[in-house]
Amino acid sequence: MELWLRTVADSGLSRASVAAHYDAVASIYRLAYEEELVSASPCARVTRPKIQRELQRREVLTVLEYAAFLTTARSLGASHHAIAVLGGMMGLRATEMATLTVESFGNVRGYAILIVLGKGDKAARVPVPIPALGAVQGAIDGRTTGPLLRTRTGAGMDRRTVHRYVASTARAAGITRPIGPHALRRTVGTVWLNQGIPLRDVQRLLRHARPETTLGSYDITGEALERHASHQVAGFLAGWVG
Repeated sequence: MELWLRTVADSGLSRASVAAHYDAVASIYRLAYEEELVSASPCARVTRPKIQRELQRREVLTVLEYAAFLTTARSLGASHHAIAVLGGMMGLRATEMATLTVESFGNVRGYAILIVLGKGDKAARVPVPIPALGAVQGAIDGRTTGPLLRTRTGAGMDRRTVHRYVASTARAAGITRPIGPHALRRTVGTVWLNQGIPLRDVQRLLRHARPETTLGSYDITGEALERHASHQVAGFLAGWVG
């Protein structure tokens, strides 16, 4: 097991990819042990590769980049526009966007909402903010049934189609680096954290089970470095030196 893990690590994969490979194999052996197919798991004494999450490359849009992305998406069509607001304003994942239907849209106590099927098939009621409402209604286009997001042929989208639409919008907006739907989701979390929105509210918006996930994966831009508490501490201590 250790020799295999070393081979995977030497193949040039990132630490996160190596850890993902290990997790897959460890899960198989764990299941085999629980079903009494093996006498012991070879992963039991092998340490899982550590991931330096703060050094991982995670794409996120700046506020100006997202403004350009949103403007471009609006000009490309209803589905492009809806994806831009569902991902970049409401923080939906690609799969969540693809599984939305016209019937997912509704109204509760005067608030427009979407019923979103999240991870683990957990349904969540997500409010549609007023700036995003027009894009969602534009994608519905007066229909009463069917997929919310449609391709140019009228077919419903899947996760890969959402990825393609995001990538094409980013290129048209002049963003040269690869951008996927999760970059839009990270933009939501990062912008909120940098604006001083309470962590609990950001965690609830992104529907994370643990606040560590919100901080570890979404507080990642240069603005976060500028807001680091060390600046205030250093300024306070330097004031005593003169």
